[in-house]
Amino acid sequence: MDNNRQNKTKFGLLSYGWSLNIGDEIQSLAAAQFLPRIDRIVERDRLHWPMDVDRLFVIMNGWFTHQRVWPPPRSIEPLFVSFYAHRPVDLIKPEFRDYFKAHEPIGCRSPATAKALKDIGVEAYFSGCLTMTLRRPERERTDVIYAVDVEEDLFNGLVPDKLRRRCVPLTHDFPARTLGTAGKAIWQAHDFSFRVLNKLDHNRAILSSLRYKLDVKRHNLRTSLAEGMLARYQSAAFVITSRLHVALPCLALGTPVVLLKRGIGEDVRFEGVRDFVNHLDENSSKSDYDWNRPLQNPDRHVPFVEALRKRCEQMVASVVRVGD
Repeated sequence: MDNNRQNKTKFGLLSYGWSLNIGDEIQSLAAAQFLPRIDRIVERDRLHWPMDVDRLFVIMNGWFTHQRVWPPPRSIEPLFVSFYAHRPVDLIKPEFRDYFKAHEPIGCRSPATAKALKDIGVEAYFSGCLTMTLRRPERERTDVIYAVDVEEDLFNGLVPDKLRRRCVPLTHDFPARTLGTAGKAIWQAHDFSFRVLNKLDHNRAILSSLRYKLDVKRHNLRTSLAEGMLARYQSAAFVITSRLHVALPCLALGTPVVLLKRGIGEDVRFEGVRDFVNHLDENSSKSDYDWNRPLQNPDRHVPFVEALRKRCEQMVASVVRVGD
């Protein structure tokens, strides 16, 4: 065996076996565009699972919580950008300072995550979200308006009746609420197998291999659905949503979008990024937005996009050079 080949850095991509929201896959699609290849997927919520690689470069963007083991293993070479710790008290502790210091500066999706890291002596900054860097493919615009997982009270109260009737409903729920009986049965059987295997001893070669194959199958399905959603957003005339990972990709794709979210001003998940998009909440009125002529998206996110792309491209290039 060629030891140099065996020890060569490989490239991993986060997957989300426990997620009910394909917006997570949209975050991975944003990371994938910077990688020269994807050698394996890595389960975000089970980073401690054994892997048959010595060094795996992974862009660690997105939402992190409920980690059974933290920090990630030494085999993972992370690039922390758009990192969001839902409960900083669990993931950002003084005992993890040395780990984060080894990979600073840490790019964070929220100011609260950046502050928690700075408080333990780690260099950190607000980077925005990696989904804002999605490339804009050539696709013809339509006159379709999508309403994606809207909060019904705000949608009915703020959006004029005529416009609401034009909206095509979509969801990021997985599995989708509209899935038929046969589709639900297939999904439930696959999901049962996935979860049973994940509870068994994953160190056994046969079970580990089977589990990973199911992981890949699930990941590919969810990624395909996410790609389909992005294609719809790219061609849309206008998008109305309550979801962050609908609104921010629409920024990247140049599609006018408005974020309707109750309590958005206090919701820590939207801190820092809420002002990148046009948004309304329960304190807004219909007259606060020109529904007859949707506003173009703000451009406050553009400097963050440029910085994110530069950071990812430089880090990936350095990994490739070392590997070669």
